[in-house]
Amino acid sequence: MKFLCSLFFLVLVNNQSISQPLNFSVKWGKEFNASRKSSLEDIVGFDATGIYAIKVRYRSALLGGRSYTLEHYNKEFVPTKSFDLEIKEDGNSCEVQQLLHVKNKLYMFYSSLQSGLKKNRLFVKEIDKSSLQPRGESLKLAEIDFSGKSNSNHGNFNFRVSRDSSKILVFHTLPYDKEESQKMEFNVLDATMNSLWQQNVTLPYQDNLFDAETYRVDNSGNVYVLGVIYKEKRKSKRNGQPNYRYEVLSFRDQGNTLVQYPIGLEDKFLTDMQIEILDDNRLVCAGFYSNKGTYSVKGTYFLSIDAATKEIKTKSFKEFSLDFIIQSMSDRQANRTVRKMDNGSEPELYEYDLDKLLIGKDGSAILIGEQYFMKAFTNTTNINGTMTTSTTYHFYYNDIIAVKINAEGQIAWAEKVAKTQHTINDGGFYSSYTLAIVHGKICFIFNDHPKNITYKGSGRPVNFNGVESVAMMASLNQKGEQERQPLLKNNRDIVVRPKVSRQISNLQVILFGQRKKNQQFARVIFE
Repeated sequence: MKFLCSLFFLVLVNNQSISQPLNFSVKWGKEFNASRKSSLEDIVGFDATGIYAIKVRYRSALLGGRSYTLEHYNKEFVPTKSFDLEIKEDGNSCEVQQLLHVKNKLYMFYSSLQSGLKKNRLFVKEIDKSSLQPRGESLKLAEIDFSGKSNSNHGNFNFRVSRDSSKILVFHTLPYDKEESQKMEFNVLDATMNSLWQQNVTLPYQDNLFDAETYRVDNSGNVYVLGVIYKEKRKSKRNGQPNYRYEVLSFRDQGNTLVQYPIGLEDKFLTDMQIEILDDNRLVCAGFYSNKGTYSVKGTYFLSIDAATKEIKTKSFKEFSLDFIIQSMSDRQANRTVRKMDNGSEPELYEYDLDKLLIGKDGSAILIGEQYFMKAFTNTTNINGTMTTSTTYHFYYNDIIAVKINAEGQIAWAEKVAKTQHTINDGGFYSSYTLAIVHGKICFIFNDHPKNITYKGSGRPVNFNGVESVAMMASLNQKGEQERQPLLKNNRDIVVRPKVSRQISNLQVILFGQRKKNQQFARVIFE
C-alpha cells in the first residue's frame, strides 16, 4: 500500500534569498517505544490539532505481510488516538489503498476483492478526525471485472491529486489480451468525492510497445499520461540508437477528446522525464538527456507546450560542464574522467533517478534528481560438503542534482549537492533526503558523517555509515550558491529517517527518527 503525502505543495517564490545561514530551532517530542517491526510509513495530513500518520507493522516471517494503523499526534507529538486499518465491506475483508487529506478532510480509499465473482471494487469513506473511525455510507468509485482472468490479475487502483487539490484522479488498468492496446478507466472527483466524469479509454498503442510512466490531473480535471513508446521491440537501444520516444497523452473534454504530444529534442537521447501542468494551461516537460544510453546523464532539458494548441512555447537545454561532472568526485575518479575526455570520450553522470519537478507560481521550476543504485553480491561456501549461498545487498544513495529553470523557461543553473550514503542489507532505511523550500532556498536534509560538517565540496565526502551521523542541511539560494550546516546530531537512540519526514508549512518541517525500539518526532521551525 502506498500513501500520498499530505497535500502541502512546495511553493517556489522569487524573493531574494538570505545570504546568511538559515536560522532555526528544533523541538523534540517525547521519545516512545514501539516494536522493532513497527515504523512510520508516511505523514498523510496535518491541521491545527497536530499530524495524522500511518504506522506500518511487519508481521512475523511465518505469517508474512504487514498491517497498518492510522494515528494522530498532537502538537507536542503525543499520540492521542489510533485506528487499525482493518475494513470490511458486505462482510468481506478489504485492503486500504490510499489515505488523502484534502481541504482539511481525511478520506480513506479501500478495495474489496471478491474472487468468486471475479470483481475488485473500490470504495471511499470519510474519516472522522475526532475518533479516526470511518463514518457515513461507503461510496463505490470503480469496479474491475476480471472474469476469465486469474485471481492474480485483479488489477490495482491508483490516485493522483491536482496542484490546487481541487481534483482527484482515480485510475486503473482494465483487463485486456496480450498485445492488445492497453485499456484504462479514469474517474475524476472533486474535493468532496463527487465524480465529475468517468470514462473507459483505450490507449493508442499496443501494450507490449507502451509503458505509462506518469499520470497527472490538472486543475480543470483533464488527465495526462506520460508514456514511453518503443519501436518494434521493447528495448531501450537498437544498433546503438534510441529505440523509444516519449509522448504525453491528454484526455480532455471529460475524457472524450484525446490529444497527443510527441516529446523530443533533436540529437538528444532523453533518459528521464517528469511532467506538470501549469495553471495557465501549459504542459511542462523536464528531465535529463544523454549522448550514450539510458543509464547516463549528459545534461538537462526543459520544454513548455500550450496544452490547447500544442504549440511549443519554450525549449532549452544545458549540457553539464566537465567541472560540474567531476565536482565532488575523489581525486582518482576526477583524474580518470579527465583522461577519458582527453582521449575523446564524453564524460557523463550515471544512475541518476529523476525525483521531482517543482513548479513556482510564476512558471519557474526546480528539477531534482538523486544518484541511486543497488548491488547484490552472492557468496557460495562449502562447509563440510554442504554448499551454502548468501547474498549481501548494498544500497547507494549519493549526490543530488538540482536544476533551476527561470520563469522564461530557460535553464539558469545546475548544482550538485554531495553526499555519500552506502549501507548494507537495510534498504537504505536512513538514506536519501527530505526536501523543503524555506525563504526561497531549496533545502535538502539528509544523514551525513560528522566529519563532513566542514566539507567544502572538494573530493568525496566521508560515507554515512548508518549510525554515527548528523542530520545535515544543504541549501541552495536563487543563484545556485550552496551552503551546508548541521541541523542536529543523531545519537545512539534516535537516527532521522529522511524518506518519511515532511515539510508541512512554509517554515516547519517534521522529522521522524528511530533506532531499534526507540521512536521520536521533532519539529524544525525556521525563523
